[in-house]
Amino acid sequence: MMKHFSKRKFIKTSALAIMGWSAGSSNLFAAPVDSLTQIGLILGVVEKQMKANWEGTLEQIAAMGYSYIEYSSLYGRPLAEFKNKLQQLGLRSVAGGSVMAQMQDKNKLQKLIDESLQLEKKYLICYWPWLDDGTGKKEADFMKCASVLNSIGEQCSKAGIYFAMHNHDKEFVQVANKKTGYNILLEQTDPALVAMELDLYWSTFAGANPAALLLEYPGRFHLLHVKDMDKTTQKLYTCPGDGCIDFAHIFSAAKTSGVQYYNVEIDEHPAPIDCLKNSYTYLKTLRY
Repeated sequence: MMKHFSKRKFIKTSALAIMGWSAGSSNLFAAPVDSLTQIGLILGVVEKQMKANWEGTLEQIAAMGYSYIEYSSLYGRPLAEFKNKLQQLGLRSVAGGSVMAQMQDKNKLQKLIDESLQLEKKYLICYWPWLDDGTGKKEADFMKCASVLNSIGEQCSKAGIYFAMHNHDKEFVQVANKKTGYNILLEQTDPALVAMELDLYWSTFAGANPAALLLEYPGRFHLLHVKDMDKTTQKLYTCPGDGCIDFAHIFSAAKTSGVQYYNVEIDEHPAPIDCLKNSYTYLKTLRY
């Protein structure tokens, strides 16, 4: 015969069980509480607008709420004038750079460093680490590339600026022992000399897992390029929030990994100003 189970005892037992379960699973259904306090962008998003009206475009960017910018061109303006305008608007210079073909020349590299320091940028970025289209690289190519990156990073470090490498999809080719070329670059470059700017679109496009990379190599990624992938079979880039990349998951890993800068990027868009506005709103309200 089933024993009598009083209503009072049922309530008490149930409450204790729920308390115990909750204590052991406090984070299982915890609401996301983190958000981006500051958001940046790379000015290539508004390249045409900057060439047509650089001052007005910068004013629009500042009015949207962006805090810092990444750029490699002064759009025909004297350095002091461009820098002064940024300071007036409260837009901080964070990064900018060039490609390997420029950086392998020590004199050209020094010129890039000097200009970056004058603009108070923190990072000099290598946006393309190859002297060709980057196709078909082997393990030896990535080992050589890592050595060159270390050398460039050393010159940057001596001058007082961080050096970082930006990825595309070419670096994620499988080369040896289930490792990609990007794994080799991460493992063969000196963390004190070479940081990474992880492009979330290109790494996702290549089949990599950005969140896993961030957690596997803590401290290596200082900056992110935040652009989305659309939901078509072509997997084209699009504005953050308009595609399928799980930014909340990635940003949670980025916080643990030590990422400092989140820069909106999209290579081309028919309405770039609207894209920047919508991207800022999406990223500012995102919780992770």
